[in-house]
Amino acid sequence: MLEPQEGLSYADVLAVTERAEQLGLDGCYRSDHYSTVSGSGQALASTDAWATLAGLARDTQRITLGTMVTPVTFRRAGNLTKIVATVAEMAGTLDGASRVHLGLGTGWLETEHRQHGFPFEDVATRFRRLDEHLQVIRGLWDRDIETFDFDGEFEQLQAARFSPKPDPRPRIVVGGSGPKKTPQLAARYADELNTPFKSPQECRDLRHALDRACEAEGRDPATISFSLMTGCLVGSDEGEVRRRAQRLYAQSGRDDSFDQWLDSFAGPGILGTPEQAADKLGQLVEAGVEAVMLQHLLYDDLDMLDVVAEDVAPRL
Repeated sequence: MLEPQEGLSYADVLAVTERAEQLGLDGCYRSDHYSTVSGSGQALASTDAWATLAGLARDTQRITLGTMVTPVTFRRAGNLTKIVATVAEMAGTLDGASRVHLGLGTGWLETEHRQHGFPFEDVATRFRRLDEHLQVIRGLWDRDIETFDFDGEFEQLQAARFSPKPDPRPRIVVGGSGPKKTPQLAARYADELNTPFKSPQECRDLRHALDRACEAEGRDPATISFSLMTGCLVGSDEGEVRRRAQRLYAQSGRDDSFDQWLDSFAGPGILGTPEQAADKLGQLVEAGVEAVMLQHLLYDDLDMLDVVAEDVAPRL
């Protein structure tokens, strides 16, 4: 999981994705931001998420690609649906499934919206936008619907003909943290719910909320996946872990002490030696998490990917 709004170029993103693919890791996801979220106040370089994924679709062969997550405030539903379908066609399929995952959320960074002219309403309004986006995307990609009409609060489509319809369609992931509305929308429309930065117990609670939401929608909870996006700092030994942590702390520009920052990172994050990382991941699996997107903030430290693939993964 990459955060390219923190100064990464396309070449930086490609280098990480290629190494992840070479190592046999399942996927490489990126955020969808136009402005830094680090709080540094700097005007760091950034790239458009879906333009980047289009490039990766052609420059890689097997790895899954997606956003965690695309704010529905950035692009109109019909436009986003066509963009994602195009990237999916460029990427092709793997084992009968699309290589592209569309993660969707409400958006949250107000300053970014103001800077780039995107609408930023109250959270209830943004959830209604998310609901409409999900309805439009599902409707336009439905192979049994020849023409699609929609008359909503934000989106209006008249006799829309979407061609070609992606087959198989990209996986739809709803991202968020709340215990009510996010599980409800995921249960109604999505293939997966993704949540960020949660402890094993918090994940267990949210999985239960998702199961209840599925039951309320008349859906089998076994038909929807549950995943976590969280920070990752691992090393072959404790010394290597600490060196990486010190570098990331210096990069973060935080005001708290190193030890305070490290404790806050370790709470929801994957931190430590391969044995420690595997133990934490095992706790997450027991809590109902089926996939973990590991946030890789030391993007030029490709050796850490080797530790994940060669030393952590075999212990799971």
